[in-house]
Amino acid sequence: MNHKTLLLFYFCLTFLNFSGFSNPGTGNGDLVFKIIELPEFTPDSAEIYLASTLNHWSPNDEQYKFKRSHDGYYYLKIPKSKEPFQYKFTRGTWASVESTESGNLKPNRYYDPESPSLINIQIRSWQDLVNEMVERIQLIVTELPEGTPYDASLFVVGDFNNWKPLDLESKMIKHADGFYYLTLPAGLEKFEYKITRGSWESVEGRENGRAIPNRVYDVAKDGWKKTIKISSWEDLSGSTTTPYMFLLLLGAFQGLLLIFSIFGIQENNRRANVVLAVLILFTSIALMARVAMYYRDIFQLFPKIYLIPEMILLIYGPLFFIYIKQLTESESKSKEIFIRLIPFGIQVLFYLPLFALSNDQFEYGVLNRHYTIFFNTIGGIGLVFSAYYWWKCKLFLNHQHQHSMNILSEERNINYLNGVMLVYATCLGIWFLMYVVGTGAMIFHYEPQNIINMLTDTLWLIIACTSFIMGYYAMNQPEILRVAEEESIKSIVEAQAQVEEEVEEKEEQGLTEEQLVLKEKLAEEMNEHKLYTNSRLTLPELAHHLKTSTHDISKVINDGYQKNFYDFVNGYRINAFIEEVNKDTRQELTYLGHAYNVGFNSKTAFNRAFKKEKQKTPTQYFSASKTLV
Repeated sequence: MNHKTLLLFYFCLTFLNFSGFSNPGTGNGDLVFKIIELPEFTPDSAEIYLASTLNHWSPNDEQYKFKRSHDGYYYLKIPKSKEPFQYKFTRGTWASVESTESGNLKPNRYYDPESPSLINIQIRSWQDLVNEMVERIQLIVTELPEGTPYDASLFVVGDFNNWKPLDLESKMIKHADGFYYLTLPAGLEKFEYKITRGSWESVEGRENGRAIPNRVYDVAKDGWKKTIKISSWEDLSGSTTTPYMFLLLLGAFQGLLLIFSIFGIQENNRRANVVLAVLILFTSIALMARVAMYYRDIFQLFPKIYLIPEMILLIYGPLFFIYIKQLTESESKSKEIFIRLIPFGIQVLFYLPLFALSNDQFEYGVLNRHYTIFFNTIGGIGLVFSAYYWWKCKLFLNHQHQHSMNILSEERNINYLNGVMLVYATCLGIWFLMYVVGTGAMIFHYEPQNIINMLTDTLWLIIACTSFIMGYYAMNQPEILRVAEEESIKSIVEAQAQVEEEVEEKEEQGLTEEQLVLKEKLAEEMNEHKLYTNSRLTLPELAHHLKTSTHDISKVINDGYQKNFYDFVNGYRINAFIEEVNKDTRQELTYLGHAYNVGFNSKTAFNRAFKKEKQKTPTQYFSASKTLV
């Protein structure tokens, strides 16, 4: 063997010995303790000892002193015992013995001869240094979603580390109990954060895989330790399409189809339906944008899609009110429409700076809730604004209802509008409740985000259902989506306006002789010709039949019978109904069949009119009659 070969042999031998020291093996007769975790405040020069029944609990026995290898871990190799024993770890004295995280005395550890030859040790705290731990936040992940890689590394990302998703100083350590722990630097008391697996693509999400708002840690509310359950990872959640999102999309597409369908209805009120089409278009776009927000790829590509649903806040109420007015009025001033849309224009101007931001700036601001106050303020204004227009719509519909009862003998079927008004009111109620929850959180110090998210999802689901309601009535009762613009209806409106004007000018009291004669003639014609059987009889038609003015016939009905036109005609119909039922001894027709025969056009209108006239339902009335007999 030459000199070079000998040197190489000694070098390899030295390397193997060093490697063996760096990461001690476990021979058949050896037991190795490896400390894999120490408290962060452990001094770098600390010397760690094993105190046990093997060395009579000596806290600083040099034979049981740990050695630190180049990989940073502490190792101790002793002969493997065939008997069980108890042990603890110290830093050379009993005052510096290990303890629980709260500083309490830790029970003795126990060695079982059946245990593996390599024992990994985690030391939570030292009894003499526990005060170093008292004011340090500790986060503990106790639950991971199914499908999480077994070797996954978890990181805490927050405003305390400039939102770095791969910050090695914020890496959580997996303990023997399977939980992930991280003790944060001293001084932190309130911050926002999330859990990632090392990148923003692998950030935690909701149960359905959608993005979640930042978590908020507040020592005043949460204490110095908090457990976390992770519902999903955005990159492992698969398809984010849920039944909820499917319904939103279905509502959006239903609305788009409805836009084309309502213009195909014959004799429709085109001006009203143009407004309705614009309203449904805004709603459908908002619904589609709402769904698109939940797809991370779309959101990262077009983050400002977040602003699209916001645009409905200040335009839905005015458009809905304009639509109702167009349904009941043949003309509408363009200037009035323009004025009502000014708040929406102002909202667009306020949102322009957000549209001008770069995608990264905007996405960062949204995810970290930098615009929360701005959005909440606009939302609050939108709530008040929408509530105001709901009130105006309600007053307007009530006025139109009273107006129609003076000139029409049929009950105008506005179930469609009443249904939408009910949906509208429900949305306002949920919207208001969101602000109540947010205000309550500020007063009573609880986390409102989950409740607000649930209310928000419910609100948008109801908005989507509005399109279904409109679609149903558009297809099944198309006459509701139009206001008849025939000359007869125009003349009714004009006649009624003339009546009101003449009454104000003349201020007559009681009926004239001519009107008293007209009253007798009216009763005679109603009975002889059964004019009430015409379900669509109007005041102008009745005046034309009697060859008189709408003013005179209206005054005769109002002052002579103390009724409006609608109740006057229904009174004749109800009497005729009772007469028909009494004659129908074989019960060949139902009550509803007889009601249609005498001029009623719906079951609801008949029941309401009968109870108003007789203070009983038809069944109660005839049951009472049979009892008397």
